[in-house]
Amino acid sequence: MEASTPLKMKDLEALTDVSREAIHFYLREGLLPEPSRPKRNVAHYSQEHVVRIRLIKRLQEEKFLPLGEIKKILDRAEGPLAPSANGLAAFELMVLALLNGDIPEPDQPVAAVAARAGMSVEDLNRLAEQGVIRIRSEGGARLLDFRDAGIVMQWGRLLALGYGDKSGYDATYLGRLAAMVRELADMEVSLFLENFDQDLNEESAALASRGIELSNEILVRLRTQALLRRLSEAAGDTGEEAAQP
Repeated sequence: MEASTPLKMKDLEALTDVSREAIHFYLREGLLPEPSRPKRNVAHYSQEHVVRIRLIKRLQEEKFLPLGEIKKILDRAEGPLAPSANGLAAFELMVLALLNGDIPEPDQPVAAVAARAGMSVEDLNRLAEQGVIRIRSEGGARLLDFRDAGIVMQWGRLLALGYGDKSGYDATYLGRLAAMVRELADMEVSLFLENFDQDLNEESAALASRGIELSNEILVRLRTQALLRRLSEAAGDTGEEAAQP
């Protein structure tokens, strides 16, 4: 069936394995856009409905999310959640939705995040200058999205441990770390798209989200391993120097 061909309710049921009663409920709750109605008793659905229904089903069955949380995720889509010229807009949202514990929250004022983190607004400005976070303006307000706010909170906790009193633990240090992570992300995204660019759908989004989770775990272990080995090497060097006359 062509992507542009109007779909009937029975087509939605067959393509998503979701009952018409559930689909009508999603429509009433605002999780799905209204279908086009060329005639009074005729409803035409699109691929956007298919994508959304499949995503709703996966989030319910795999992430056990209530419909209220699912609606928040779907509402973050800036445009139609359907395959586009390159499919990346819908794909990015599907990956976001499927990531463990990555439920979107409202954007937060910079000053409020800084206060909770025990930092100043100027501190956050320096982080933004280093490319660690992005501050956006809306209606005169300066805002951070929930991921950037989380980075600030974790950085504030690290500084509060005593690192903030030591030389070198500043925005420049975190900026260097962020730059290395961006380079790694560029490599990972390029590699993934080289292999899956022709098949950006719910299944590859699930594959990408799980891959991100597992890669994050590997990265943490690799970094921990490297740090401990480097500490061991440093301790060994110190011991050898101390043994020399």
